[in-house]
Amino acid sequence: MGKSHSALGLCLVGLVVIALLGATPGLTAGPGVRAPEPPPVIILIVADALRADHLSCYAQRPAQPPVGVDTQSPGAGYPANHTPHIDALARDSVRYRDASAQASWTKPSVATIFTSLYPSSHRAIVETDLLPDDVLTLPEVLREQGYHTVGLTANTFTSQRFNFQQGYDEYTYLDSTHPFLAVGPAPTWGISTTIQQLRAASLALSAGPASRRYQDAGVVNQHVFDWLDERPETPFFLYLHYMDPHQPYYAHPYNGVGAGAVAADAPAERAPRLRALYHGEVAYLDAQLGALFAQLKARGLYDDALIILTADHGEELYEHENWGHGRTLYQEQLHVPLIIKYPGSAGASAIDTGLARSLDIAPTVLDVAGVPVPAAMQGVSLRPGASAARARSAFAEENRQGNVIRSLRDSQYKLILVNEGNPRGLPAVALFDLRADPGEQHNLADQKPDTVRQLRAGLDEALAYAEGRAVQGQSRELDAATRERLRELGY
Repeated sequence: MGKSHSALGLCLVGLVVIALLGATPGLTAGPGVRAPEPPPVIILIVADALRADHLSCYAQRPAQPPVGVDTQSPGAGYPANHTPHIDALARDSVRYRDASAQASWTKPSVATIFTSLYPSSHRAIVETDLLPDDVLTLPEVLREQGYHTVGLTANTFTSQRFNFQQGYDEYTYLDSTHPFLAVGPAPTWGISTTIQQLRAASLALSAGPASRRYQDAGVVNQHVFDWLDERPETPFFLYLHYMDPHQPYYAHPYNGVGAGAVAADAPAERAPRLRALYHGEVAYLDAQLGALFAQLKARGLYDDALIILTADHGEELYEHENWGHGRTLYQEQLHVPLIIKYPGSAGASAIDTGLARSLDIAPTVLDVAGVPVPAAMQGVSLRPGASAARARSAFAEENRQGNVIRSLRDSQYKLILVNEGNPRGLPAVALFDLRADPGEQHNLADQKPDTVRQLRAGLDEALAYAEGRAVQGQSRELDAATRERLRELGY
């Protein structure tokens, strides 16, 4: 698949595999959405490692708390959580209650968001992979339609090192370790390169203790606000990737206290403290997003903008006797928030109860902007009233550190297949009833062989579909500095 301009004029995406698509329940409230005129400002916000159940607009208390979790303590991840600014956005938006990522760590997941391709199709799967030149990205499509495209990321895996700048007029990676070496086109953010570097250095020094391993949401916001002062008159697409609440977890306000990359074998006794730190990171992110939304409102950009808030993946906090992400496909890592504020707040406060996927974000953006969705994209539009059939199941895949994992779920059951002898020690076949057992603690594979057989057929079909549409992969060796940055983040 090349990046020919003719691809941008293709008709709306057609049906995908039958096992993955079909009608599902939709909105419980709210009118449909029509493409606005003039084209809307589009803001895509990705919060790294943000669990849906740590937002108060999503939180639900489970029938049986996960192992090692004190649900009465702050940061337990249930109704005690308080994210007022994200909740306010949700009131202006459609909240997709059951959204799933297609991978459980950053590179393949964000690549799916940008391309609307499964990981086995876009081939940005393992640490050394690049986002291939052959994929067609959301910003490329929008730029062809006259949008000024801007990206700002604090995550190494979505930096230029891994070719994620494709389609952007401006793209900046905020490197926490060496702020003077921040990667980006020059000039960037409408100010000279020298001033940019000096400002980045100043912000980095004032952000907190020297041990911080990523630029936080306050630093990201400052760069955004500076750019908004200089923004062009043309409609723009803005991708913002916040690292909070990714590991390491820091106390707020910053006081030098935090937890670095948590060892996989850290004991269960640490769960309450780590969850409390994680919760504090979520609360900090919420406050910074509140500042962002206030700026957008003050500049007259909020009301008519298309704003998408999601996460690349969640985070395991010892629900399955481990920490972090990228080594399982359990719900604490795949269930992500997806909140879409449509232009004019159409559908405000609606709750979409159907399955939604990260795969569907790019087609939704293009549909709302009135731009034809390239036929290569594999997702469908989630826009209220969209004509495309919604997914009946969600496929996810992972290949990290010797763990080769694939999953398929429908509205009730979820099948997870893992390679034999995997380092994580996961069962080769696991089946869960997500309605009765949302924490995935009881493997029903032996009791329900027919369900396993049915879901395995759908999984095999989804994998064959994705692999049959794969682009040519690209990779590069990681330099020592990049490896050290990733190690500090728990990779």
